[in-house]
Amino acid sequence: MDDLEAAHRAELEGFGIPPRFDMRMFPLLGEEQPSSSVLLRAVTPQQREVAEQVGMQFRRELRFDSAPFDPDDPDSEGVLIMSKRFAATFAIVAGAAGLEAEDGGWVLKWIWLHPYERGSLYIDEVWTELEGRYGAFFVEGPYSPAMSAFFRRRSVAESRFDSMQLK
Repeated sequence: MDDLEAAHRAELEGFGIPPRFDMRMFPLLGEEQPSSSVLLRAVTPQQREVAEQVGMQFRRELRFDSAPFDPDDPDSEGVLIMSKRFAATFAIVAGAAGLEAEDGGWVLKWIWLHPYERGSLYIDEVWTELEGRYGAFFVEGPYSPAMSAFFRRRSVAESRFDSMQLK
């Protein structure tokens, strides 16, 4: 092994600690399947911790400074998104969203879906169920280019988001 190869190996050693590109789905072991095949409100400590872990993946992917969800904050509503691609005798979480009640309505603070579940229009099912549960919630920015395209495709009313943030 030459010096350059040894240097590359040393550079990569520990690369995944903490995991930089580790995007996982989370099994909800010991819990019953949710009544909805799409969403589950995160109410148990395990569910809220999973919402926090999904939020950490959101933070890493979008390079935010802090996690978007605190499982100990009673004002934060966590919603887990079930996997459509993978099935088991227990629920498998493939994403999450965080909402907060403000001025008599709901604000979607963040939403993240595992890359394996993206590109299949599954987000449309998620969005429809979120609207069914939380009404016409406001969507806080900033928005990724993919989310901006989603708003346009779904014809989401401009009153529901900060149009200055759209790309």
